[in-house]
Amino acid sequence: MLPEFLQGSYKRYKEDTNAFATWLLEAAVKCGYKPDDFENQGTTSQSGKDKGKKNKKKKKTVNLSASGPVQYFTSIKELQVIAELVAKSSLTVPRPILALARRAINLRKHVTSWFLGQGDSKNNERHAHFISALEIICDTLEWKVNKPSDFNAKHRPATSESGADDAEIDIFLNKFAVLTVEEPRESEPQQQALPESQKVVKVQVLDDDEDEDEGSSFGIKLFKTYCMFQDLHNMRAFISHTWTEYREKKIDLMNAAVVTDSALQLARDLVQDVVNDWGRHIRQSDEPLQELVFNLAILSRGGDSDPSTEVGLPYNKDAADIAEWTFITTTVILRSFAGVLDLNNALPVFKKGCLGVYDPKENRGAMSAGQKFKEDQIILFELLPQFCMLDMFNIRTPARDTITTAIVEYIKNKRVTPFVAFAGQILLDIHHIMRYSSMSAYADLRMSGLRIQITIDEHFKLSKTHPKPPFWPKEGDAEIKAIYTTVEAWAIDDMLWSVQSRGPGRDNLPVSEKHLLLTQHSLLSGLILFHINLRMQTIGQKLITQWYDVQQLAFLYNLITMSPMYKNLKWPDMEAFIKIHGESHIFVGSRPQNVTESLNRLELASGIASATRFARDSRNNGRDFHPPDGKVARILTPTTTVANLYRDQYVHTPRPDQQYGIASIDTVLDQLSEHTAVKGKGKDKGKEAVPSNNAQAMFQRKWANTRRIDALQILALVKSKLFEEEPVILFNYFGMHKRCIELLRLIKVKEDHKFAQYFTPEYMPDESLIAGLVILVLHVARGSAKNAQELGFPRRGGLALSRIVMSCAEVMRDYLEKNGDIACKELKIFCKNKAQIQDVIEQGESGADNHYYFFTLEDVLGPTGLASLMTGIPVA
Repeated sequence: MLPEFLQGSYKRYKEDTNAFATWLLEAAVKCGYKPDDFENQGTTSQSGKDKGKKNKKKKKTVNLSASGPVQYFTSIKELQVIAELVAKSSLTVPRPILALARRAINLRKHVTSWFLGQGDSKNNERHAHFISALEIICDTLEWKVNKPSDFNAKHRPATSESGADDAEIDIFLNKFAVLTVEEPRESEPQQQALPESQKVVKVQVLDDDEDEDEGSSFGIKLFKTYCMFQDLHNMRAFISHTWTEYREKKIDLMNAAVVTDSALQLARDLVQDVVNDWGRHIRQSDEPLQELVFNLAILSRGGDSDPSTEVGLPYNKDAADIAEWTFITTTVILRSFAGVLDLNNALPVFKKGCLGVYDPKENRGAMSAGQKFKEDQIILFELLPQFCMLDMFNIRTPARDTITTAIVEYIKNKRVTPFVAFAGQILLDIHHIMRYSSMSAYADLRMSGLRIQITIDEHFKLSKTHPKPPFWPKEGDAEIKAIYTTVEAWAIDDMLWSVQSRGPGRDNLPVSEKHLLLTQHSLLSGLILFHINLRMQTIGQKLITQWYDVQQLAFLYNLITMSPMYKNLKWPDMEAFIKIHGESHIFVGSRPQNVTESLNRLELASGIASATRFARDSRNNGRDFHPPDGKVARILTPTTTVANLYRDQYVHTPRPDQQYGIASIDTVLDQLSEHTAVKGKGKDKGKEAVPSNNAQAMFQRKWANTRRIDALQILALVKSKLFEEEPVILFNYFGMHKRCIELLRLIKVKEDHKFAQYFTPEYMPDESLIAGLVILVLHVARGSAKNAQELGFPRRGGLALSRIVMSCAEVMRDYLEKNGDIACKELKIFCKNKAQIQDVIEQGESGADNHYYFFTLEDVLGPTGLASLMTGIPVA
């Protein structure tokens, strides 16, 4: 279900009118107005109803419990009366109050003037009467508005008028969420009313044809349905803009896919809420809700409902705007395809050319409505058999998107619900946006898949050079192999094509093109990419946590760069790693400043020692070495706040009773608000992966103040945060582990004789424990610093006088010249958000960007992988 804090336009409309009426009633009571039946606090409230209609209305029991407000029902007629009373008083009207009413008027005007037409139907007259009455109320109160001061107006931020109004409305709604109506007293001033005399009231405005059973009238249901279609079209526009950004390489494929799927989930719940309101009207009719609304709109306009078959349309060409609004195109196509599905559930086959030829090079903007309909029919009829295969063979994709789920459900029950029609339209919209590069989504998936396979191959090649670590469970290798298999089945090969070509009875039937589903279904390609990248991130962090090699080298690298001699030593990959997980997590606080701090912090972080060992009153008995008394090493966890929100949904199997994804976005908003507050105080700056932009700060402030946020604002925030988190998701932990092992081996070869001298020849039982060399180096360095201090040498942190640290620095400098920025180079290739890594890697000349891209792409994928990428994708 749709989260309570997320509101569609209808709920916002009801909230606006009710909040406006609540303030108006409070003001009227202060002026001496006494609502009917209100003093009695009776079991019914029929205030504002005409006596002739009073017995026609259903009476409603008012909850007078101490914990709940009194529900007071009023009409537009009563609001006019109390508005005139307030206008004659000395009270001033806050500007956001009128903005609430104006926003409600604009929405309702839109339904009357456009959707329902200008006819003289009774339903239209009711809408028009409500609008005109509300406008009269606003005009009555207009001159009483509490205008902002000249200073505030002069210093108001340069935003749109509607944006400023919405900001003030949010503040007002937060302030007046529950209003108090004071009953005036004769014996003392009104302002000094005691709490016992106050009634907490929640006012609800009723239409002329609406009783207290909200939504019971046909007109209100139709208005609510219109609001639903408006919300769907707002989401549709947002989704189209998102995929345009992806096409223009402003955001990555994972971002576009996750945001789109989140919007579809919100749309699904929004549609279901409206369908539930129609109840038996929908169940008793075979006509889908969207067709019912389409036919009612044509009837209200007085138009012709006969199809314009002469131009290739299944509906009248004069009602094309209504058909577009109610998704009739996809409804008709899906209903016609349902006739193809026989009772035996045989797999339908689409023969190219039977409906015409789809040409992606054609200019869709220059097509007629009939030509567009024919093109949409060709695209859907080619794709729908692919969804039938998923259902027939019970094939589970690595990540299931909402469009696929909806269409597979439609294939089972043959019902074209409003949401199925909307999902089909979104599928077509994305296809049209990616028209000239429809396969770029699959190309991104394939390129990332090749990168992951190469990374895993190198990891297992490295694993053969050392004994199997006792601390690395076999489940870890099993997960890595499972990721490789998933990539092979979906990103490199075509699971559906393989099943189809080997299926029973397929010898005499044509086989569809390879990769047809993923090349034409960009949303699914993006979610599969998101799925495998999150799995690589998780298992990569577990690998580094168990080996603890990268973290230990972070301490050694930090100690070396503290010396003026090596201050120019740069390791961009390590700096990116520290930035992702935060200095406080890696170093147990800020960066250590000398060798003693480095050793103590490393023992704390790795779990060798507990914090009590470094207390002032602790006893070490003069021992440099001690048995481990800590607990466990500091575990690396994903620092991607928004991506983590979707981990259970797209990686694991979510439980039915568990909220996940966009439905639990409120927890993320709370975290972001707290993080913003901490950031403002300057605490734990090292843990901050990326800075927040102005839009995010605005949303977070709005959430903190009102606990309300619109669906599109939520989606915009998710898109913005995923853009920031993209480099964090794609960071190559396997490659970082490999290079750290190689660097530690070089140190071991150079200083093996010294390690054997200081710690006996058995200082390292096998190379699976090679990360422990860093602790040995720090112990030697601390001893050197102590000896130098006793001999009276100047204290310089123990670094300049430690030969072994200088030796490690020389090894590190030579190795990092070629291998210090490989992970960052990979991010420059695969990330659309390159700004987040520019401060950890030096940028080349701007004129060499294209040359750098192709050169590094071959470095990452290798000649074989690059050739596979260029030749393995079917040509459109």
